Amino acid sequence: MFISPYFLGFIIRKLHFLIVDSKIIHATCMGAAVTVIAAGVAIIERERNIIYIPRKPRIDAIAQREFYIDSILNRGDRHCVEQIHMKPVVLYNLFDVLTSRNLLRSTQNVSIREQVVVFLQILGRNQRFRFINGIYYRSVETIHRHFRIVLKAVLKLYKHLIKDPGDTVPAEIMNNRRFYPYFKV
Repeated sequence: MFISPYFLGFIIRKLHFLIVDSKIIHATCMGAAVTVIAAGVAIIERERNIIYIPRKPRIDAIAQREFYIDSILNRGDRHCVEQIHMKPVVLYNLFDVLTSRNLLRSTQNVSIREQVVVFLQILGRNQRFRFINGIYYRSVETIHRHFRIVLKAVLKLYKHLIKDPGDTVPAEIMNNRRFYPYFKV
């Protein structure tokens, strides 16, 4: 088989261009890779040098709530009575009664203690939901919902706390003209 020298020269020139082109492409790819790596390193170094101020809430609402409830319950009987019209011992008995009869339970975010104290503050001191939500860092809707839950639980206690006296009238009332007219059947 005979190959002409012109054809052979043409093929050699094409191969030379292909080799040169592949070297150029390889060099271009290497240059781009180095540029991307250098840019990545520069970005990482810049991020490392920036001083971040961690963002957290101005007020730790959970700690503030617990501190407020503790200040009511642990400051003494007089302070507790002024705030919620109940001594701490009686309040803890109320917690026990409500939990033992499964009338009230803690939720994921609101404890039984907080629910009852909020309820007693609203009732005992005639506080508005809007005022209480500022103290406890809760929404008005949350305060209202838990107020209704505790109210329903306390109302269910009437069967256990209030007894029907029956038809008998004590002798002290029956023999006293001052009281007996009001107890006539």
